[in-house]
Amino acid sequence: MQDTTTEFQNIIDEAYKDTSLHLLDVLHEKYKFLDHLKAMRRYILLGQGDFIRHLMDLLEEDLAKPAGNLYLHNLTGILETAIRATNAQFDDSDILKRLDVRLLEVSPGDTGWDVFSLDYHVDGPIRTVFTPECIIMYLRVFNFLWRAKRMEYILAMIWKNQISNARMLRAIPELTGILHQCHVLAAEMVHFIQQVQYYINFEVLECTWDELLTKVKEAEDLDYIIAAHQKFLDTVTARCLLDEQSREILTQLRTIFDLVIEFQAAQDNFYSEATQELDVRRCYGHRRERRSKEGNWEVTDEEEEDEQLRRISFLKQIIPSTRARLTVLSQSYQDMVRQFLVMVTTHQDASLRFLSFRLDFNEHYKSKEPKLQSPFMYRGLRHVT
Repeated sequence: MQDTTTEFQNIIDEAYKDTSLHLLDVLHEKYKFLDHLKAMRRYILLGQGDFIRHLMDLLEEDLAKPAGNLYLHNLTGILETAIRATNAQFDDSDILKRLDVRLLEVSPGDTGWDVFSLDYHVDGPIRTVFTPECIIMYLRVFNFLWRAKRMEYILAMIWKNQISNARMLRAIPELTGILHQCHVLAAEMVHFIQQVQYYINFEVLECTWDELLTKVKEAEDLDYIIAAHQKFLDTVTARCLLDEQSREILTQLRTIFDLVIEFQAAQDNFYSEATQELDVRRCYGHRRERRSKEGNWEVTDEEEEDEQLRRISFLKQIIPSTRARLTVLSQSYQDMVRQFLVMVTTHQDASLRFLSFRLDFNEHYKSKEPKLQSPFMYRGLRHVT
């Protein structure tokens, strides 16, 4: 009797295994599950770098507008343009037609950057894995990655503006101190965002993605794939600070992001006023040269005195106000980063704890924050490293 039961169980197990393998074969061959999974990685998880960068370039003007002024059909057209102009154009047509734009719920004060999202439509049997709940998780992760990528984009623009304006503004030597303030703060922010991006790309995405692909390829039944995919999303969600335990850290990180945006506005305003002043000085110089060539006196003493008074007035207005604004910004930024480091250093996730080490490898912030000097704060880091 025991032998009969065992034999019957073996038959059931073998039938289940054969059926499961056939189901997986259909899922992969007919419904291209792996292609859709990789499309999620490239587009929703920002893996297609050239496409994402070009999309941001094209969207910059529109997304700077208030969220209520956006039109979905305009954004969809921009998405199609970005696809045609990058390597995304070579993707399968079925993949590309599923890629879409979604606008999230608008809150007061939101700009287009806050509500824009890429979307990916799924149907048929692949919805067994890409459930509506999973798609929501993907979109939440996209929102986090999009914000972080925007910071990288903004800082690239800040750095570009600094390089292009540095030589030109040497003509106003009194502004050297402010230019130095801008360079120092930008360098600190660039280091922070670069380390956050490294953490996102390698600790959050690449490691978990490789693990998911391995499990998908070795899977012998659909349940195994569903579980592996869910674990992937859970891990990515947690490491992107989107779980309940990391809410305060995410808020802190977004505050730092807001300071990057505020710094961009402050620097742009300074450059605008400084270049206007430079234009006025050049016009004055051209006027002097023209009069000299015409055989007239260059300028009268009264005109020269008025010009000197105007320059003094400009410097008295722009230097103290800009220096004060940058000082407050710099202090706020350093305070926020120190608080962020305190939070991630004690986080339960080892990858996040190691991020704090990368952010403060020279112990610049540790020397200024007593909470970071406690021995137990770095006990976990020594284990990770």
